Parts: sequence; C-alpha cells; structure tokens
Amino acid sequence: MDQIAAGRWRTGLPGLIAAAVLFVGCSGDVTPEVTEAPAVATGAPTTAAPETTAAATTAAPGATTTTVATTTTVDTNSLALGSGCTPGTTVLGDGRWFGYVDSAAVTQIEFDLACWFGGDGAILAAAEDGEESPPPNDYYIRNVNPQLRTIPVASTADVLWLPDTGDPSTQTTVSYPDWLAGRGARGSDYQPGVWITIAGGEGALIEEQYVP
Repeated sequence: MDQIAAGRWRTGLPGLIAAAVLFVGCSGDVTPEVTEAPAVATGAPTTAAPETTAAATTAAPGATTTTVATTTTVDTNSLALGSGCTPGTTVLGDGRWFGYVDSAAVTQIEFDLACWFGGDGAILAAAEDGEESPPPNDYYIRNVNPQLRTIPVASTADVLWLPDTGDPSTQTTVSYPDWLAGRGARGSDYQPGVWITIAGGEGALIEEQYVP
C-alpha cells in the first residue's frame, strides 16, 4: 500500500469504528418493553341487573272517590210462608194462613194469625227477634199480635188433624165436626198451630202443623 493510500485508511479508521459502534448499538440484543397484561377475573362473570323502572300510576287530576255504604232493610214479615202474616185488614182474604185456633164453634173459628218462617226467612226473623239463629229444625214462629179474626167455616170443610201431636205419621183427614169433637177431648194444652185455607171467604181446609 502506498503512503497516500495508507494515510487515507488511517484517516478513515475512526469513522469506521464509530459507524461500527453505532451499528452494534442499533442491531444488538435489546430487551423489549414489557406491557403488563390486563387482569383477568377468575370468578364467575357478574351481570348487572337491568335498571327497573317503576310503572307510572295515572290518576285523574283532582279526582276523588267516595264510597257510600248502602243499607237494605228487610221487612221480615214479608218472608213468612203461605199468604204471609200482614194482610193489612182485619178480614183474611182467600189464601193459606198460619196461626192458632183460639176457639172453635160449629160454623166459625176465632183465629190468631201468626208468622211461620222457614229457611233463610227463619234465620233472619229469629235473629231480628234476638232468638237462636239459625233456629232449631229450620223453622221459626213469630206471634206478637194478639188480634183475633173470625173466620166462617164451610160445612164441607175437611181437617188434617193429629190425634197424636207428637207423631206426624198419625195425621188423618176428618170432617170439621169430627175434628171439633176430637179437639175438645184433647184439651187446650195440646193444640198445635194450624194452616187454614180460605176459599170464597170461608175456611175450606184446616191442617194441623206438627212441630218437633
């Protein structure tokens, strides 16, 4: 190598060394920057409950509601069976009426009209009178009016009478005169209530009522 070339080589050597150092610094092992992985939950995923919106209540502005209690009064006498017990007159019209025979003669009887209730009518009437309700044996008798009514009896009238007032199976049909005789022999302490059927203004049938 000539001196000129050798001088050039020595002159360029420091630059080559610097370039080599620079290359090693750029291409050598470089520890890469570590980015931390995001944390992963190990438990069961939790799903948030959806937001609940309360239903809106709409009311008419300024509206008010008033509840008025209504009371229905029942005339329990109107629930009496047969033709009832409130005829509104002293003379009983044609129909079937319950009551008690106060006295009996050949052509007429003196009749004490009463109210005979059964079923729901008996329950209501007994409760209204302060008696046991429901009443025993599903019937109730109300007799608060002492008024007597004279009822003519037809000569052909029949009577369903109870020779034994404690045994309904003894009921039998007899003529009105035979009933008068049997009734007199039985005595006043054993006179049951009766149903009297009036037809044409006269008593046509009398039925003695058995009660337990």
